[in-house]
Amino acid sequence: MISIEVVNTAKRLKQFIELPFRLYADDPKWVAPLRSDMKRILSPRHNPFFREAQIEHFLAVDGQGQAQGRISVSIHAEYNQRFGDEHVFFGFFEVTPDPAVARALFEAVANWARARGKSRLLGPYSYTSTQDAALLLEDLDGRPPTLLQTYNPLWYAETLKQVGFDLAFTFSTYGVDAEQYRARRKANRSEKVLPGSQFSVRTATRADLKSNLEEIRCLFNSAFAENYEVAPISQASFKFHIDSVKAFIDLEGIKLIELDGRAVAFFVILPDLNQILSQLKGHFGLFDLFKLGRYKRSVNGAVIALIGADPSVQGRGLGRLIGEEIVRYAEPRFERVDTMWIDDRNPSSYVLARNLGMRRTKRYGVFGLDLAEAAL
Repeated sequence: MISIEVVNTAKRLKQFIELPFRLYADDPKWVAPLRSDMKRILSPRHNPFFREAQIEHFLAVDGQGQAQGRISVSIHAEYNQRFGDEHVFFGFFEVTPDPAVARALFEAVANWARARGKSRLLGPYSYTSTQDAALLLEDLDGRPPTLLQTYNPLWYAETLKQVGFDLAFTFSTYGVDAEQYRARRKANRSEKVLPGSQFSVRTATRADLKSNLEEIRCLFNSAFAENYEVAPISQASFKFHIDSVKAFIDLEGIKLIELDGRAVAFFVILPDLNQILSQLKGHFGLFDLFKLGRYKRSVNGAVIALIGADPSVQGRGLGRLIGEEIVRYAEPRFERVDTMWIDDRNPSSYVLARNLGMRRTKRYGVFGLDLAEAAL
């Protein structure tokens, strides 16, 4: 017998956090998050996004009190203002193979949504479309996920379809090994004229990092203002997520592209911190602090975490310039570069990945369910 419990006690919160550690205990590809990070993300006191959205968490518990599934549900007012007031997101979805557990979780989510006058479920988004997103549909390269790539058993997608969800749209990630991007770098050295040379490139500095990151946040919001599924990121939420990786930021990997003295594009490349997380197994203790330098030096991969350009300059040769700068930064530092997810409906981002010699590595899906038609 499965019961659905609201996560409103320390015991339930611990079960919510610990469930994937149990479900993926024998899966070598799963990368455990830090438990301390999960507590911060799930905390209304620490995570400023709780002031921007209505959020609830549910746990599916069996007769012995053991967690068998979990899910979050959220209403992001900024997203709904842009894309329609009917949307409710689900996220942090993990479940055992029993179909009854998934159905019970989604019945709770559907009832929560209907009680608030909402009619469409969309996800997984934890807690909104610019945070951890989508289910893994195809693991094309067989590698463990990199930083900012989600992971789940491939049968999760079929579980959602059995509940009544349809695939709404897809994302892909791309990657390239050093041999390919070094070959590209060598080829580019022989070219005398670089399209986009009217632009200049500025590297973030320690003294101006706060203002540099604010420039990037504003540019991100303007770059994706017309893109479906992307709601503006608030200053508080952006800072919250940046703070979690700030100790590992290499300023050389943060570039702002300027035109006539004004920042019009950017990219942020981060070390693939999943290579460190895979060693920590969910804990970062005192002895790990002493080994932090060694952990940093062990990372040989990078992730293009953020990239964008103001709409006023798109189509003016920026893609070539950004690609050249990415290769220039990565070549002496990393053996591999991957992307976070790229919307398959965004041809410009795909062209950039292709021009860098990247190949599709994984395919992800976001699922939708109209509650008026759902048997929940």
